[in-house]
Amino acid sequence: MLSWRTTQLLERTGTNQNKLSQNRAQNRAQKKSAEQTSEQVTEPSAEQSKPYCFFFQEGKCRFGDSCINLHETDPDYKPPKQQKQKNRKQKKKSSEEEGTCSKCRKQKKKLRTVMDVVHRVQWDEQYNPEDFIVGYLDRFDGLVEEEFAYFDWSDVTTVDDWETFCIPKHRVYYFKHHGEIVWDRRTRTDKIFSEKETKCDYCEKT
Repeated sequence: MLSWRTTQLLERTGTNQNKLSQNRAQNRAQKKSAEQTSEQVTEPSAEQSKPYCFFFQEGKCRFGDSCINLHETDPDYKPPKQQKQKNRKQKKKSSEEEGTCSKCRKQKKKLRTVMDVVHRVQWDEQYNPEDFIVGYLDRFDGLVEEEFAYFDWSDVTTVDDWETFCIPKHRVYYFKHHGEIVWDRRTRTDKIFSEKETKCDYCEKT
């Protein structure tokens, strides 16, 4: 005959085994249901996973049907702003209002060189070289003025400094005519060539 304690131990072990078997069966049932639901969920197709073709939205795609991107209208597509064309139209309007184009304005801002002024004074009949004074930068005395005829306007490398007075052209700052500054490097003043500004074809037609 078994004792009372042994019978209780056997009953407890039996109940524990039953609980374990029940838990295992529940786990198996849950796994099966999870597998079935995963199979039922439809995976996205390869076409749906493709990104929208940016060039197709603009009508510029060269690949056609062989393009790796999706050729469908993108609901979130926003066409780029045509900023360049607006800027061009604004420039045209401003040039028409002023009567000159951007090329002419650039030409007017360009300052003539020192030798251009020298050649104009030497060869133009309306100017007398004796009426001109040249302001130049001396190495020791700073800004100095001398008469136009005092200078030798040849190239510095071809002149003997002991015989004639010749300076580099970048040291010439301004020209005066009858006491009035007609050409100045610092302020970009040019009254000698201002009346003979060239115009483009557009300005000449208008």
